Amino acid sequence: MANTLSKFFNRLFGAEQSLPVSDQAKSASALAPVPLPDIVTAPKVPEPVAVARPTPVAAAPQVPPAVVVTPDAPASIAAEAEKLSAWKPALPVESLFFDWIMGYPGEGSSLIDNEQHALQALYKLLASDLNDAVIVPRVPSVIPQLLNSLRSKTISAGELSNQIVKDVVLVGEVINTVNSALYNPADRINSLEKAVMVLGEEGLRLVISKVAFRPIINLNAGKFTRRAAPHIWAQSEKCAVACHTLARDMDPFHAFLTGLMKNVGLIIAFRLLDQVCVQGKFKYSPAFQPIFSSVAATLSYRVAQRWEFPAHVILALQQQTGGSKAIEWSPLGRLLHTADLIAKTRLLVNHAQLNSADKKLRVGLSADEIHCLDHLNEIQLYDTTGVQQHPEAEAQTPARSVGQ
Repeated sequence: MANTLSKFFNRLFGAEQSLPVSDQAKSASALAPVPLPDIVTAPKVPEPVAVARPTPVAAAPQVPPAVVVTPDAPASIAAEAEKLSAWKPALPVESLFFDWIMGYPGEGSSLIDNEQHALQALYKLLASDLNDAVIVPRVPSVIPQLLNSLRSKTISAGELSNQIVKDVVLVGEVINTVNSALYNPADRINSLEKAVMVLGEEGLRLVISKVAFRPIINLNAGKFTRRAAPHIWAQSEKCAVACHTLARDMDPFHAFLTGLMKNVGLIIAFRLLDQVCVQGKFKYSPAFQPIFSSVAATLSYRVAQRWEFPAHVILALQQQTGGSKAIEWSPLGRLLHTADLIAKTRLLVNHAQLNSADKKLRVGLSADEIHCLDHLNEIQLYDTTGVQQHPEAEAQTPARSVGQ
């Protein structure tokens, strides 16, 4: 199965784009065996104590120290500040999102060994062969054929239609997309061949990618996954759209796929909770969330390695794993970090977990990023035009209200 998935994603991404020398060095290091983040090498988890909550097994990942740049600072210091720059929300978006999809820690079982059992299982999973540890659905056979066909400049809409018609889910996705508000046809389009012509190559690539990832992300299993999976899939879609929309000087399709890939490890980690925790909820210490998130990010990165994603995509996913060392962000890594937080913020606002009028939500974001946050629900998944606006026009655009 690993070979099949590798061939699929080789076709999906096509030929690698040439990178600058500095980026080539970073990309090469991503393909080499990379040690797991600091958090994974924590000492063995202590045995749980029956009378007190155990001490967390590892410290939360530290935020890279800020670099203060004064007007007379040397150019090298200013460059260092830019290199280390990554958005840190003024509100605890990560912990709020995690508590929400976990069903809130204060409402669960008080058995003190649940957290320890979960952490032990997560560390064991990281040390294992992921192909043996979890079941990842096979990509539908029609998908690799279609993506390979899309690279041909001579294939006709009729030939593509003949391939798409073999997959019922894909047919439905294509028809629904061309009849959405984005394309707004005068009359409903029911012809698959016409739908393919309307979508174009870029639109088809995005449709096919979404269909390929949906069964990987949206897996129903035990209580944890059933509760979290719908929210994780919704956040994955928004993250991918934000990546695609905010991509600058990089392949927007690669950015889109990187956003979809971000949560693959998270759904795997939740499936693991289904196996090791009898109760559907449990209380956990403040240190549990950053550890859990770091392990989930590491799983995404390692799955991407196995599937032979491009080097710059692997590097971007690796940079999400956290740890105690300051991160030298790649452009795609920084984009993924920001898009992931924007998508989580948008989802929390939609579900009344955050107030859309709170000015703290937008602190530290650029004009384009603020516009993306405020209008993420309006950005159609297959809109390849993006939402770039002039800052003056952006300032006049009202934010969406809670629940929209």
